[in-house]
Amino acid sequence: MALSAQVQAGLSKQADIRAMTTVAKKQLGNPFGLDDATVAQLAKTTTWRRLLLFADTPTKNDQSRVQNPKFFLSDEGEKNPQAELVAMLTAMQNRDNQAICQFVARVYFLNQSLAERGINTRVDDSSCQAFWQFADTINAKRLSLIFAEENPNNIASAFGHVWLRADADTIDDSKAVAINYTVATDRADNAIKSTTKSIFGGYAGVMEMMSYEQKAQDYLVKDGRDLWQFELDLTADEVMQIIRHIWEIKDMARPYFFTHDNCATEIVRLLDVVRDKAQLSKAVGKVVIPARMAFVLKQQNMLADERFIPSQATIRQARLNRGGDLSELLPNHNNPTQANAVYRFGVGGGFDKKADDAVYGVQLTAAYQDLLDNPNGTRQLLDLQLLSLTVRADNHRPRLDDFTLFATRSLNPVNTAKNNASDDKAAYATGMGIRLHRVIDASSPANDDALVFDVGVQRGKSWAFGKTDDNRGEFADTVCYALLDGKMQLGRVNQGYRLALGPSLGCVSYLTKSVRMMAQLDMPYYYHPDRASSNRSGYMQPTVGFAVQKDLSANHALRLTAKAERLNDASNKQAMLYLYRYF
Repeated sequence: MALSAQVQAGLSKQADIRAMTTVAKKQLGNPFGLDDATVAQLAKTTTWRRLLLFADTPTKNDQSRVQNPKFFLSDEGEKNPQAELVAMLTAMQNRDNQAICQFVARVYFLNQSLAERGINTRVDDSSCQAFWQFADTINAKRLSLIFAEENPNNIASAFGHVWLRADADTIDDSKAVAINYTVATDRADNAIKSTTKSIFGGYAGVMEMMSYEQKAQDYLVKDGRDLWQFELDLTADEVMQIIRHIWEIKDMARPYFFTHDNCATEIVRLLDVVRDKAQLSKAVGKVVIPARMAFVLKQQNMLADERFIPSQATIRQARLNRGGDLSELLPNHNNPTQANAVYRFGVGGGFDKKADDAVYGVQLTAAYQDLLDNPNGTRQLLDLQLLSLTVRADNHRPRLDDFTLFATRSLNPVNTAKNNASDDKAAYATGMGIRLHRVIDASSPANDDALVFDVGVQRGKSWAFGKTDDNRGEFADTVCYALLDGKMQLGRVNQGYRLALGPSLGCVSYLTKSVRMMAQLDMPYYYHPDRASSNRSGYMQPTVGFAVQKDLSANHALRLTAKAERLNDASNKQAMLYLYRYF
């Protein structure tokens, strides 16, 4: 059926632009009289590709990370940056205000690029009323990176968070604007489901603009998280171009991942748009942790100033430490510019009684921190692991010993101001973990080992003891805990599964700035019903462990671990010494 005149008149403006681009190409050549070589050269520039969210260099399957046709003028724009370049230049040549005002950052970049070739397009964004209303609302003359310390009590905030603060010429918290890229989680999802979806991109990322003062108070008061503010060393033109690009991208939904395409990578991407030679994306690595942002920017000399903003919990803890005197409150030891690298590689050797031989191990951890890693630059007692692999070899062959997908433990000492208490609710220590783990099945005298899928949760209490720093809002250097540990294990154990419930008691102590030690007693009761008289349906399998780490340098450490475990009718003892390299 033929289209009505009204429908024809309602065709999208972008479709008209695409048609005009094709006609112009055939009849008049490239826009602004550019030759094919110049067009191809411009399309390959790093900045142009970054503005379209392509990888810096063309790949076999070249494609933008934005898969929304509204982000492109050309039908081929999602996979062809040169086609999008020609479409944009055509729109500029035709004075198409809708396209010009929709993609103001691209117009600015192309104006600069053509001006270098002696071409004045006589096109700018001065008549783009909606854009300038947006830009005036933000009123950015300077930008700062804000880092909120890690919060393992909330899975969505476990790795910390970064966002941008926009200020006018004068610094005023009440007038500053927060530019925040975050994950849109589903409150109906439980912790395990939320974690899994966040790791694998099950949620969308959203760009928010809001009052900085309100945003900061949510962290400082509600979450009890310290903030660090780092002013970015950017020119006025660079700040304005970042705002232009935010205008272009702010409504384009993209998958959000904990490990990449997160709040940190979005800020890296915004800065990369104006600093094409900085290579920030490469500097932060494949697994991008928010805390590494400040460290990398400092290495790139992109930080102009820094400021510690203590949370209400830190202020209360400082009062406890000093008896109320806050006249000399010093920053906590959680400055992310001083944090160690999060990747960890280790090689080690030791002895295993059950194997009756020497054993050797290799470890690789993608992120982030356990209780024995150097805590400088992170939240106190941060225990958060992601994608950690351990392979061990004895007199048989190399075998997977552990693959931790995600594990966290938040101790929240009850006798401190940093206990995660909410109103009149009690403060609890909590933990959870999802991993593949090699275990010994003590239901039969064979004491066979097996690789199991292990899901566990913990809940209990912890208490801080020992020495405090009177000039800081940090709690004591030793924490002991009592947790109830519940597990479900699936694999080649008796009956194909076993359930466990029991106490986990332990202490961790920061003996010196470079030495940390912990001990733990686990007493799980395992249950997997079996009618065979030779097998046990339920049994205790207690384990006592000890570990100590000595930092050799900022990037090297030695860690000694030892464990004794009660089996069916025997016991097993093992010890390992690892040399770690952080990178």
